[in-house]
Amino acid sequence: MSYRVVERVFSEDETLPTVMLANIYGNPNVQENLKKMEQIINLAHEKKVNILIFPELAVSGYVWKSKDINDVKNLIAEGENSRIQSWLKNVKDSLTEGRGELEYIIYGNGRQKDGEFYNATYILNPGIDYQEEEYIYAKVFLTPVERAIFRQGTDKRLSVDTKWGRFGFMICYDLCFVELARQYAFIDCVDAIVTIAAWHSEAVREYSKMNTRTDHYYGFLWDLMNGSKAAYNQVWSLGANWVGVHQKSGEYFWGGSGVWAPSGMKLLQASNINEELLIIRNIDIKGQRYKEQDEFNYRIDFHEFYRHMDQQSECTHYLK
Repeated sequence: MSYRVVERVFSEDETLPTVMLANIYGNPNVQENLKKMEQIINLAHEKKVNILIFPELAVSGYVWKSKDINDVKNLIAEGENSRIQSWLKNVKDSLTEGRGELEYIIYGNGRQKDGEFYNATYILNPGIDYQEEEYIYAKVFLTPVERAIFRQGTDKRLSVDTKWGRFGFMICYDLCFVELARQYAFIDCVDAIVTIAAWHSEAVREYSKMNTRTDHYYGFLWDLMNGSKAAYNQVWSLGANWVGVHQKSGEYFWGGSGVWAPSGMKLLQASNINEELLIIRNIDIKGQRYKEQDEFNYRIDFHEFYRHMDQQSECTHYLK
């Protein structure tokens, strides 16, 4: 399968990272999804990408309402990391074989722990053990369909230092809760927040007297909240989302994977209809954030007023 690739260049500094976002459709079929992910990983190697980001539940595909919830749980279990260890080993080994520049692969998958399932974000990197608790983020805010399958994550945030900047991680519905992004930005001091998602499109909002209506209100929120998350917190927002119609539920995923600068301005965004791979080259994750804060740093005034905030719970920063 071939994918449409959209490439843009942020700067001429080739020491800065190149990021790929997978705006793709995922079947509720583990083997098909693994094959697709492997194709994209190989392309990322060819394109000399440094960071590759897949959507939420990339291995299993997103969940759906079912009369027999075990159908859904069995799918999650089939794709769980312990069941695909050979595939994961091959992929992780490819990051150390000198094939290219790819160092980080971020993907969503179900996690099974103590008889419970969690909706999780994982990171593949030569210096990270993806099975270690400290490197796993479990989704905090669950949608109604997810509550029947997954257990809610704790308030343990995950931030990871790279040579290009510090990254924090959220999953889909987490995006609706400004407190989580605020803590990443103002407590953990991340430079970028990565949101992996299976964000739907269709919902109606109508204001008839104003002759205003949208059939894609959820999609509107995805665009709005990614830009707002970046602007309110003066951090990069990187979002990878599913696109297309879910085979089981018929619900439509918005797509619109993209990159928003610390200003909140959208720099690059994928299709709301078709699969695409976005590549943004030489992106100045840390420097651009500092540059924009030099002009006007919200954080100074925030801490001046909310002095108690530094006493809130913090997460550990894991240094490579």
